[in-house]
Amino acid sequence: MLEGSLARLNRWALKHVGRDWLDYIASNTMTDFNRRWNDFIWTYELKAIVVAVKDEAPGVKTITLMPNQRWKHMEPGQHIALSTTLDGQVVSRYYSLSPLEDNCFTITVKRVARGRLSNWVHEHLRPGMTVDIGQPQGHFCYRQQAKLLFISAGSGITPCHSMATALLSHAQTPDIAFYAQFSTSQDVIFADTLRQWSAAGVKVTTALSRPSEADKACGGFAPALDVDNIEALVPDFRERDIYLCGPQGFMDKVVGILQAKGYDLGRLDSERFVAHDAHALTPTDFKTAQAEIYFQHLDQRIQLTEADQGLTLMQIAEQHGVHVETGCRQGMCGTCKLTLRQGEVSGNTLGNAVYLCTAFPASNKLVLDA
Repeated sequence: MLEGSLARLNRWALKHVGRDWLDYIASNTMTDFNRRWNDFIWTYELKAIVVAVKDEAPGVKTITLMPNQRWKHMEPGQHIALSTTLDGQVVSRYYSLSPLEDNCFTITVKRVARGRLSNWVHEHLRPGMTVDIGQPQGHFCYRQQAKLLFISAGSGITPCHSMATALLSHAQTPDIAFYAQFSTSQDVIFADTLRQWSAAGVKVTTALSRPSEADKACGGFAPALDVDNIEALVPDFRERDIYLCGPQGFMDKVVGILQAKGYDLGRLDSERFVAHDAHALTPTDFKTAQAEIYFQHLDQRIQLTEADQGLTLMQIAEQHGVHVETGCRQGMCGTCKLTLRQGEVSGNTLGNAVYLCTAFPASNKLVLDA
């Protein structure tokens, strides 16, 4: 009862007082009593109230969250860390967020077998609760291109949906094509939105990789993307900048299709949320006496030494005082991701995208750019 009343009070304050004024008030009245009474407002941490929980598809829930006054600016396509304490251990996972609307955003959480946080969200999260979140991060964001193709599978639709939603709300929008793949029609996430976009003239393709007999009978769905049908499904894909997100196997397959069709992978941007196992190179994999890494966007060069053997690109950069962006350090969040312009790397890559925290130099000359 008290939790619900306090949540309603906090939502009212955020809506009617505003984050700037709340930040000013809380900063100047921070006491132990206030923090014990209401640690959502009187805090130095970023938190959010759970406003609503919606069943999006079987095993998928969309959570509406209202962040407190510590919230900063976000870009559609970015993600946040959602954290909670389970069995005395802080557990965090990354989720893409929708554009802020009425002081709230949404995240979409797919239940994962043995996924500690996703199962906790599905079993315990309810309106009125307060959760710990991180500031928006990541570079999987719109870059002002004129023609776009979003390709997604499963819950990978969430950052693509976020970007497309924001772009379609503007008076002038780029030319958008949207391909979303799911197992069956029951698994389609944001089904109503996809239908609305299609009715509004957006080039939407909803595909099924394992359609049921009922799915085949009702029609309306495309087959899963492959090297033989991509030209029929998206005839002008070579003219479009592509944003790709989904399970690792799906993304690897799409990259292979694009390579086979001669697509310029420099126009491909991607996002992933699965940890990558990094395996260090042996000392014979490259010659440090001649090895150089050039961070083109920072205009900084690194001459490798013997001490750099076996280190990831991120560790090498930090050891030499090059300030690259960092995030989860597990190859998941994409915060550290750069584009390979020249040379070869080993480890966590997708097309030309290189995840610095779990990738290694594999040639004597590397050029990386934002």
